[in-house]
Amino acid sequence: MRALISGITGFVGGHLAEHLLDQGDAVVGLSASGRWPDSTAHLAEAVRLETFDLLADSVGSLARMLTRKRPEAIYHLAAQANPHASFDDPRATWDLNLGGTLTLLEAIRQAELDEKPRVVLVGSGVSYGNPSPEDLPVTERCPLRPNNPYAASKAAADLLGIQHWLAHGTPVVIARPFNHAGPRQEDRYVLSSFARQVAEVERGDRPRIEVGNLQVVRDFTDVRDIVRAYRLLAESGRPGEVYNIGTGRNESLAHLLDILRGLADRPVEVVVDPARVRPVDQPLLLADASKLHADTGWEPRWTSEQTLADMLNFWRSHLPAPA
Repeated sequence: MRALISGITGFVGGHLAEHLLDQGDAVVGLSASGRWPDSTAHLAEAVRLETFDLLADSVGSLARMLTRKRPEAIYHLAAQANPHASFDDPRATWDLNLGGTLTLLEAIRQAELDEKPRVVLVGSGVSYGNPSPEDLPVTERCPLRPNNPYAASKAAADLLGIQHWLAHGTPVVIARPFNHAGPRQEDRYVLSSFARQVAEVERGDRPRIEVGNLQVVRDFTDVRDIVRAYRLLAESGRPGEVYNIGTGRNESLAHLLDILRGLADRPVEVVVDPARVRPVDQPLLLADASKLHADTGWEPRWTSEQTLADMLNFWRSHLPAPA
């Protein structure tokens, strides 16, 4: 397929580009910065990168670009993607996550195309908020009760995508991934923070690692399984439908940290830092991805142990040089 990825220079965007290229797709990427990070600079030769800011640039200019590129599938990843950071600047979060989605969908509507591309609109499992025990594992029928600006803005973007399908026939498929992790993830996310700190302890840069609430239970999926699901949804997902993506494994942060400590080449001491304990941490969020499996055949392939080993190895080779 001819594929276009918004937010391609982000963590998930790079992994998605690699997967699509492996499948033989031709890939064009949209990026506000127009630059690849060092960790995905190898993609520059295989992927055409177009500089486009979903907030600053116009719907018309994006529509003209789509008319030229004629993508068959569009993966909309561009977002302010950190729930905790969304409290610091909720307006910017809403502007990009909802406003940027509107820019893209309106551009598709205006583009001169023989057939509208399939759009995989990436939402988030955190839009379900803190589900009631009877709603676990969470299916797509669970009420949305977002408890941060990021989750609320992604839920609104999902509704916008469904509205565009019903009103304009834009074939939008909603992907609702739960927590995901993998190599190259920024260390502002919990498992990547753990992995980086363990690598720093191994190198002697710090005496111990600092953590928040380790009793939080999450459904973590390897990013490489996530991007496989996105492509399968572009092929087989039903327009106007929502699909959860998750393993269905409920793993505490304490358990995942123990795996990382077991992978370390020396003992790792752990201390709880009260500043890292979040006021609205959800105690349990577990996905039911049976609808995704039924419609596409997707199943997770990566184990937590494999994911964490790859994350630790990434940080071992990418820590900044000692001061």
